[in-house]
This record gives sequence, structure tokens and C-alpha cells, in this order.
Amino acid sequence: MEENFAEEISKKWYKKWWGALLIIVGGLILSFIIIIAGQVYFYYRQIKSGDLPLPGKIMFQESGTAAAASGANNLTNINPANEPASAPNSPITIVGFFDFECPYSREGNAAMRATKTVYGDKVNFVFRNFPLTDIHQNSMFAAIAGECAHAQNKFWLMSDKLFSDSNLSREKIELYATEIGLDAEQFTKCLDGYQGRGAVLKDVLDGQAAGIRGTPTWFIDGEKIEGVLSVSDFKKIIDYLLAKKETQ
Repeated sequence: MEENFAEEISKKWYKKWWGALLIIVGGLILSFIIIIAGQVYFYYRQIKSGDLPLPGKIMFQESGTAAAASGANNLTNINPANEPASAPNSPITIVGFFDFECPYSREGNAAMRATKTVYGDKVNFVFRNFPLTDIHQNSMFAAIAGECAHAQNKFWLMSDKLFSDSNLSREKIELYATEIGLDAEQFTKCLDGYQGRGAVLKDVLDGQAAGIRGTPTWFIDGEKIEGVLSVSDFKKIIDYLLAKKETQ
């Protein structure tokens, strides 16, 4: 009996039952990590190549006036410094072009904001305007209102109000300005002047130069993606980009 006990003690750890179990569990965990990493990489590569049938390729509203510029691909001015941004010093920047009256922009914005709560300052979401004026009659005025709120450092509060309402009349927008605490005189002056309109027109021109056809349209790591991205879509892309930057 003493010999059996001594023999058991002298066994290498991986020959013992608990050692074998540890190896099996460790192998399963490693396999799981490799599979997940492979799926994330595969997913991102397909997005970049345009081969992945994302829901966003369907949930997208195209403008007839913007279609003429769809062959352009100038990304030089996609992310200027003065646009509404959630975390300018983040390692990853995602630029989105939206129309406040577009239902798909509304859905894409909701997913973007939900993703922001998950990643915090790890991701910088930049909001740009692309009002589809041939489809939505109040989209330009709503975009101007957003820029005028941005001039008072309250863009995100105003954007939440604008996306929550499908009837964006001037009366409603002025009410929202009061609710979020904007200076009414300054806001009205901006609405009726060129300041807000000029900022929106710059967004539109930059979007047309980049070949935008409709909303929402995203630019992630230099790649253009059209249509709604879900929180799950964002997470897969962001996780891949964060892992990629850690290895650089």
C-alpha cells in the first residue's frame, strides 16, 4: 500500500487525474478563444470586402439626388475636427452620416448610442449630416437645428430629441431647444442665419465627395459601410479593431 502511495506521489502532474482534467479544460478554453478570434477576423474581412450580407445593406434609404455622386471615393474630409464627437481622443473613430427624418438613421443612431455605453471612451462616434431633402421635407431644417445646438455644446441632447419625433416642425424644434436649455435668442439667430446651414452643407459636400448614396452610411477604419449596423455588428468590428491595435 505504501508502494502504491509513493508511486502516486512520484507521478508527473499531467499524469494525475486532476492534471489530465486541467489539460482538457485548458484545451477547450484555448479552442474557444481561437474560434471566436477567427470568427471576428473573418467577419471584419467580409465587411471590408463587401461580401457579408449584413442587414445594413437592406436597411438603408437612398436619395435620388445623392446617387449621382455614388462613384466618388474621396475620404479626405470625412472626419474634420469640429464635428459632434463623443470621445475625440479614442483609439477608434466611427463616422456616421444621418438624416433625422430617416427611419433607418434613427435605428442606426440608437445602436450607435447603445454601443457607446458599452465601450465608453474606447470608441469615438462622429455625427455628420446628410439630409435627404428630396425625400424628407424637414430634414434640412432638423440638421440645421442640430448644428445650432452643437454651437451651444448641446448637440447630443438635441439629436436625441430630433430622432424621437417624426414630426419635426419648427415649433417642435424650438420647444426642444427650450427643454434642453439652449439660449433661445442665439438658437433662433443660428436657425435663420448661415452658420448652421453652412455646417450642414459642408457635411453634404464631404459626403458626396466620399460617394454617399443615402443614410445611414458609416466610415470605419477607412471603409464605407451602408445601412443600419446593430449593436452586435458594432461589437464584432470594434473588438477586432481594438485587438488589432494592441498588437501594433
